[in-house]
Amino acid sequence: MKFTNSFKTTMKWLMVSSFPVLIVYLFWGPLFPWSPIKPGYKRMEASWARVYMADSETDSSVYRLDEILKEEEAFHGLKFNEKFRIVILGKESNMKRYLPWLNGSGYSIKLGMVNVIYIGPNARTSPYGMEPYLKHEISHLLIHQNASSAKSNFQIQHQGWLTEGVATYFGGPHFYDRHELFELWTENGLAFDDLYCENPLEMGGRFKMKYTYYRFFIDYLISTYGLEQFQSYLRMYIRDPKKYQSIFMDVYGKDLSDILSGFKTYMSK
Repeated sequence: MKFTNSFKTTMKWLMVSSFPVLIVYLFWGPLFPWSPIKPGYKRMEASWARVYMADSETDSSVYRLDEILKEEEAFHGLKFNEKFRIVILGKESNMKRYLPWLNGSGYSIKLGMVNVIYIGPNARTSPYGMEPYLKHEISHLLIHQNASSAKSNFQIQHQGWLTEGVATYFGGPHFYDRHELFELWTENGLAFDDLYCENPLEMGGRFKMKYTYYRFFIDYLISTYGLEQFQSYLRMYIRDPKKYQSIFMDVYGKDLSDILSGFKTYMSK
């Protein structure tokens, strides 16, 4: 009986002490997307998304979100199968509170396992506007929703050249044009046959070069072999990511390294 009473007392104490933490996390922390009340944010519904916007947010791309979602499905050859949340933040301090593990990055991110996209203040105020970042993260989320399993979702990220390349290609305006990228790439002693994708937070100054490189490789595949062939590869890949090289051979009839060789020649012209 003493043990039971002691246990109950401990549990009550834990519940009482953790309640303030839960409130803080809901309204000012990582659980914000699920908070029943979001002061300072207005809500908008789209076909597959629920958007929460800081009151200062007026980017027109938000108001044509249904059109963007249809464009995403048509380009990727995939369909959304679950509604997701988009949170458009007004202040950089909010990015730090809601996503503390990103060290305050103010651009955008997709949290696929919980179907949430954050658009940060730096994305909203970038020279390109918010739309490229919105499209980029929705691309990631659409691929995530079509993965065959949770395990596949983790494995998909191992080939960042594909997922980041697709998202950057579809997103729109890019960091460099083809000639600028080639000059920067050669000046820095990098190789155009390297598809290894580092953690974006660890790329440093190579971040823009890497993502633009992946984008141009996707552009090369689509312009050379067609969108339908690329969509076929993408669908097969997200079902079995570990076989990306053999799938590439099945779809394109060439080894990935051979395609990269042709891409290097294309980039150097």
